[in-house]
Amino acid sequence: MVHISSLVATDLGHEVLVCLLRYLCYIIPFAAALVVAHFLLEIPREVFRKMLHVAAFTSPPMIMWASGSWLVSVLVLVLFGLVVWPLLAVAERAGWYADLFVQRRAHEVRRSLLVMFWGNATVVALCWGLCGKPEVAVASILMWGFGDAAAALVGTRWGRHHTGLPLADPKKTWEGTGAMFAVSCLVGMVVLTVAGMPLAGSLVRSAATSAVGAYVELITRRGYDTITVPLANACALLLVA
Repeated sequence: MVHISSLVATDLGHEVLVCLLRYLCYIIPFAAALVVAHFLLEIPREVFRKMLHVAAFTSPPMIMWASGSWLVSVLVLVLFGLVVWPLLAVAERAGWYADLFVQRRAHEVRRSLLVMFWGNATVVALCWGLCGKPEVAVASILMWGFGDAAAALVGTRWGRHHTGLPLADPKKTWEGTGAMFAVSCLVGMVVLTVAGMPLAGSLVRSAATSAVGAYVELITRRGYDTITVPLANACALLLVA
């Protein structure tokens, strides 16, 4: 029994390492391209911040694709968060750090990164591990990511009318919320349709989920929408699936 357990642990460790290496082949060139673009092009700060955001929220689906197993995906997400946390803690001491990452408050980037990776590990475990629906995990994460980026960019540029909804952040606007709903709905519909769901069903489920996610984003403070919205999306999609 001990020998069998050792073999299983060795195989699992090998799968985690392979998945992590595959993911690094994705994220390192992506991050390098963003850094080069930052120094060569005059990219508006909020736009560049959301470009970094894209690199982060596309990571969990890429890890899922690279692993082929919910357990390996969860372990890689947790492990990557653990590894990056101390590296960013050291990098924070450099003068270029806050400007490069468009950091709004102290420790924001590493805290948000850890919350996102561990939070999305929970989404993957729930949707893929417990319910056997990896497409729901992918849809939940991408709906939040692209929707949140749209909300920030549209809300910052054109937001004029504050929502005034119960519990909502008073800074959030209808323009940003509408952009998040529309983009989130489109992304969800595409992911679910590609996964094999009929177009009409994908649209209805995505619209209902996007409404939930948009409201949760409105009431979430201090950047914790990196976990609250994907988790809310996942729960909504699982309920209406």
